[in-house]
Amino acid sequence: MNSTTNRRAFSNALWAYNIAFGIILIVTCRVQSVSSFSVSPLPLDVISLQPDGSANDVLCQILHGKNNSNVKQLIRLSGFVAKRRAIGKSLVFLDIVPLELPKLETHNSKKGLAAADFASMKPVQVIMRRDFWNKVNKADEDVSFDVYQKIIQPGVHVDLMGEAGPSRIPQEAILFCHNASYKLPNDNPQHLRNVLGFLNKGSLNFDEIGAALSCLDREELSQMLSIVGREASTAVDILSRFPRNFLLDPSNLMGTTNSAKVALLPPIPNEYNIPPSFSFSMSVDIDSQISTIEHVLKNLQISNQTESSMQHFTFSGWVQNRRRFQNSTSVVEIVEKFSSSALVRQRNAENENTAQGSHFSKAWKETIHAVIQPAAIGGVDIAELYGNIFAPGSEVLIQGCVSKEVGSNLTICWITNCRLLHSSSKLHVVRHILDLLHENKIPIDEAADALSLEGGYAQGENIARGSTSSTDRRWMATEISQSLQGEHSRAGKISPAMMQSLDVYSSLVENFPIESIRTELRPDVQSDCGRTSLTLQCNTNSLSTSRWQRAKKPQLFWMLHQIADVIGSHPDFRLRPLKIVDIGGGKGLLSNLMAENFGDAVEVQVVDISKSATNNGMMRARRRGIENVRYNAQDATTLDLAGVDIVVALHACGTLSDVALGHAVSQGAGFVICPCCFRSNPHLRIPLGKNLVAIEEWLQVEQEFYEPLKRLAEVQGDMNLASRAMHTICALRASAVDRLWKDNRWSSLISTSIKSFPIGYSTRNLCLVGKFVSDRS
Repeated sequence: MNSTTNRRAFSNALWAYNIAFGIILIVTCRVQSVSSFSVSPLPLDVISLQPDGSANDVLCQILHGKNNSNVKQLIRLSGFVAKRRAIGKSLVFLDIVPLELPKLETHNSKKGLAAADFASMKPVQVIMRRDFWNKVNKADEDVSFDVYQKIIQPGVHVDLMGEAGPSRIPQEAILFCHNASYKLPNDNPQHLRNVLGFLNKGSLNFDEIGAALSCLDREELSQMLSIVGREASTAVDILSRFPRNFLLDPSNLMGTTNSAKVALLPPIPNEYNIPPSFSFSMSVDIDSQISTIEHVLKNLQISNQTESSMQHFTFSGWVQNRRRFQNSTSVVEIVEKFSSSALVRQRNAENENTAQGSHFSKAWKETIHAVIQPAAIGGVDIAELYGNIFAPGSEVLIQGCVSKEVGSNLTICWITNCRLLHSSSKLHVVRHILDLLHENKIPIDEAADALSLEGGYAQGENIARGSTSSTDRRWMATEISQSLQGEHSRAGKISPAMMQSLDVYSSLVENFPIESIRTELRPDVQSDCGRTSLTLQCNTNSLSTSRWQRAKKPQLFWMLHQIADVIGSHPDFRLRPLKIVDIGGGKGLLSNLMAENFGDAVEVQVVDISKSATNNGMMRARRRGIENVRYNAQDATTLDLAGVDIVVALHACGTLSDVALGHAVSQGAGFVICPCCFRSNPHLRIPLGKNLVAIEEWLQVEQEFYEPLKRLAEVQGDMNLASRAMHTICALRASAVDRLWKDNRWSSLISTSIKSFPIGYSTRNLCLVGKFVSDRS
């Protein structure tokens, strides 16, 4: 009763607030139209993109006009979300198909919109970015980026407001979204449940959502929302009131239909649709005389002074961008030198105050648009092959007919023959090439050279013979992907301070080299602590290609091998059960296996801040009858670990790795610590005896060097550089252990080393191991 009263009071207050600002609500009978909810008028200076196929052209015209006049023009786009891709929590890419909002009174239930209808419509590309959001109307506190980036999903109809911005694709523009309005849900109950949840919390405007749910009136919606905790059933009830085929099914847009993925590829633009007629015998081998892109463009410029021309060229370059279209057609933009997105942003920032200083404008003039079209290249299969593997960041060799129309900046090459010289470092691309090699769908020498296989042609031949499993190729793909990375693939900016931090601590890296350990996946381990059975009895029914089998299980095997060695080196081994503590052990995958496999030789304690995780682990241990493990949900920094013999941690995030090492140092314990997420948990303090010390005191570092070093360790797209930073941080930690480790419990000393497991298991593959020795030397 109170909940209903509060909800009605809230609704009435919001209604009165809107009336005060001149928005009139018309409340009629119980069955009402959409006009029962307020709709804000558009500002007079807004240009609306129309659903007549002209939206992208108009957007480009606005962009070019903005570049010339420096006057910002507000743009409105209304339509359905066809695709959504989120990168983190602050960046979302959308494909919006411009279509009018459907009306209940004119709907034909026999024919609704479907995925097939979208295939013939060219979407408008939209970017939602936190720092662009709500630039126009900063006074509107109700508009929340976090909420809208979650509720704008495929199949939803939205109104977006923003400005035209440059695209990496010539002659195209993107809408940089400032704010949004939710107009119609999709037919997924879970989606609507989330929307109603945000509405109940006051994060969404009641009138806006009410208008979107046009099958209800205001009072009806208020009554439904008054029942707390019933959002799921309410969502199903509301969706059932819409006519059949009125709402879009998001599974047909982004998920699966008939067990097959539906790829909403746009139609082929006219300029790439039909290859021109040219007499050119397609070569079996690519010409030995290879031109540069600069040479091709200069030759075209000379011959194109008076009329359009077409010439035959063989040239090499890098794929800067790729677009996929229907009918197995792709267009790749070939440039002299590839620029990662990070480099492009940096150059644009440096040139932002110059007249039309965008790096994109210059890149357009130095780009050849190479068309992979079945009719020109020799069939659908080969067009699909190279359309998939010619990804951004690839180096390619192309033979074809190049043309440039008079008065146009667009240079088009119709590919008749091509070869992949250097693969993109993207993991999915590398994995796809390995699978193609396994299926004998790509020449062995081409794949071996493009992937820079360590074993060269012989290794490629081995893969082609079918001697590798799917899991083997996944591990291989991860290692190859990392080896192909470099400055060209880097996704972050490298500052001078980051590079300087490597130099400052370079001597420590020399003192603690990395020892690569490849543990075989076998059921038994022979170690100093005796024969230990590692049967890993959980998840036995998982597929061989599952993440458990290819990544998690191998890491657990590897960790158990290292822990077994440390146990065997302990002075009190076989004299009593050794106390092992697992810091940040979560659900206890590692701890339960230690307790089960090492048996009476150990007593295991799991410590994690998450009570739900420790409860989960405790239940697993009980189900498997493991009695020598216990779980504690508490802060590891304030934990009393007196008498602990070995400290372990698998993927301890950030400073939690230092906390685990601090306990080992204070207690004179051995350790096996695998760090992760080097910038996480910066607030934690390290336990040294009875004191908690800051990271600077623990590692004897200065923040001006250590903070850039941590950022460098998290750089994406350049694993070689990031690995150097990770090694340096581990060396700092190893040095701290050697300097501070207490040896008053034992006559033995600790020997600290840095070991690594195969990067195919995880990119965070370094591990600090402390074994007991009689003499460190």
